[in-house]
Amino acid sequence: GGASPRHAAPRCTFMGAQPMDLDESDLLFEEDILRNAYSLKYWWRYMEAKKRSPARQRNLIAERALKYLPGCYKIWHAYLADRRAQCKAKEPGHPAHARLNAVYERALVYMHKMPRIWLDYLEILAAQHAHTTTRRAFDRA
Repeated sequence: GGASPRHAAPRCTFMGAQPMDLDESDLLFEEDILRNAYSLKYWWRYMEAKKRSPARQRNLIAERALKYLPGCYKIWHAYLADRRAQCKAKEPGHPAHARLNAVYERALVYMHKMPRIWLDYLEILAAQHAHTTTRRAFDRA
């Protein structure tokens, strides 16, 4: 018969990235990050290099970076701006808006003293006509 699943080659992952999410050009970035997971410089280079990649891939890299650097304003700010841009063309009520709001809520756990993040979030909530949510967010801000 076929090969037993017990003897199948293990699937390699790079710090949370699935093999199908990576391409040849990612390997150098992934190697740098393996050695320097807590360095903004290497995550930032990776994020900058992937600016034209599909949204799913950009989001994955930013989420991974934030696991190591959850208090990094620079990564949160760039990631939130990217997520906002991804929602811009979506109609009201689209699930992407709820996902964006959830990312903002997570950002505010770490960035609650950063007025720019609050202002952007409040503007987004107001544009979604989420009146109660907007009012509650204003109360927290």
